[in-house]
Amino acid sequence: MNANQRKVESIRTGSPSRTLYRGAAVIALVLSAAADVQAALVFSALRDGVWRLYHQSEPDAPPRPIPAQPLAGDQGAPRLSPDGKWVAFEITGGGLQVCPITGAGACRSVAVGSGYAVRPTWNPRTGALVLVHFTFKGGEEQSTIKLTRGDPAAITPLIEQTGIQDFPAVAPDGRRLAYTSWLTVMPYRGRVSVVQQLWTLELGTGRAGQLLLSNAGDIHPRWSPDGSRIAFSSNRTGRYELWTTSNAGTDLRRITDGPGDKTWPAWSPDGSRILFTHTREGRSGLSLVRIDTGEIRPYNPFGPDSGIQLKDPDWRAVAD
Repeated sequence: MNANQRKVESIRTGSPSRTLYRGAAVIALVLSAAADVQAALVFSALRDGVWRLYHQSEPDAPPRPIPAQPLAGDQGAPRLSPDGKWVAFEITGGGLQVCPITGAGACRSVAVGSGYAVRPTWNPRTGALVLVHFTFKGGEEQSTIKLTRGDPAAITPLIEQTGIQDFPAVAPDGRRLAYTSWLTVMPYRGRVSVVQQLWTLELGTGRAGQLLLSNAGDIHPRWSPDGSRIAFSSNRTGRYELWTTSNAGTDLRRITDGPGDKTWPAWSPDGSRILFTHTREGRSGLSLVRIDTGEIRPYNPFGPDSGIQLKDPDWRAVAD
């Protein structure tokens, strides 16, 4: 463990018991050509002043609203379950919900008692739901990464670490967790700053360690489909751009460079592209970048002239 590593108390998990209309056909063809497996997408769209979730059964299918019942508040940070039948998401000021994609069944609340739960994700191997639980202690905000197996009300700690831990992402094989750990830097002389560093946790052994050395904000880690690389958003060059690193923290590469902040990356099922939130001039939309060339194209599931703001994509292969 390096000198920057803080005390970590971890708990082993044990053994695991097409969005485009015809008017956007060019992007549809790009996506369809890359997807040789069944894939689904979900994202949040601003409609009538409220952020609501939309789902696509495949990249060139029309987007359909997820019938999340009359839940008040903006819906965001959605994550599809490994089988593609459920979506877990945040409600601003209302915690987490898990709802069926088709509406055939009731939504389930994820109750954490005091504090609030955010940032849901799934373990692809076990189907367990992983989340971040924020609490306030002694006037300071803390967070713990937790998980629940089956029953959203039965929640157990996954890792407890001093400070704020955020943005969990589980590797495709279900054996490692990537997340962002906040660190307050207090130089002897100078301004106090907060950096956000990428860490990983081996779920079988409980061993945690820093993935990248950085004095910037490294957020939103996402594993590539084969688990070999991790994409993330970082402001290490000024604005937030997309970067990738190997799962060992080597071979750092910048994927995007251009106007606007790029956050919330979601890999295509074949690993050749990344769909992400692209914020420019105070408005957010979705864009698609090719890993090999860095070419960026807008992703307009409601048509190129809809003007609808979009954010928080999730794109994954789903089991039959």
